[in-house]
Amino acid sequence: MEKKKSKRPGYLTQYAAHAGITKTAAAEQLKRVGIDYMQPFDFADADRKRQAARHADRMPFAKTIYADPPKSTETDEPADEQFVYADHQAKREYYKAEIARLEYEERISKLIEAEKIDAEWFRLARVVRDAVLNIPARLAGVLASENDEKKVSQILEKELRDALEAIVSRANEETQAA
Repeated sequence: MEKKKSKRPGYLTQYAAHAGITKTAAAEQLKRVGIDYMQPFDFADADRKRQAARHADRMPFAKTIYADPPKSTETDEPADEQFVYADHQAKREYYKAEIARLEYEERISKLIEAEKIDAEWFRLARVVRDAVLNIPARLAGVLASENDEKKVSQILEKELRDALEAIVSRANEETQAA
């Protein structure tokens, strides 16, 4: 008895000849687009799916760099996570403009560096602290000898007012000198 060799249906060979490619390439491409070449299939449909798959491979590179990214319907976030060159370029230009604006405002003295402000606040707080803490040392003897409550109150008010006025006049002198 003679063994019959099982023959494949030959659809792959026919399609490879139709498409003008090798059988190996035809098998890979048909498998990729989901066509079982062991069963009968429409060659035109296979050609269409192969072309679409080839185009899909090139799609990430075919996007224009100046296009807006597609937006999802629920949020304003880009639907795909690919970054678009135009967005980055716009952000870079925005930040360059902001830096130029800040430098201009600093030059016309509308804007002051935070470090300078912190240093000035520290200096003024030290002046206030020194002026207020010197009051007890100056008044200790005078207040100890006083028995009248009104007189003690008047002396304290006068010293506090003098200390605060000295602070203001010192700050004004330093501001005018600068």
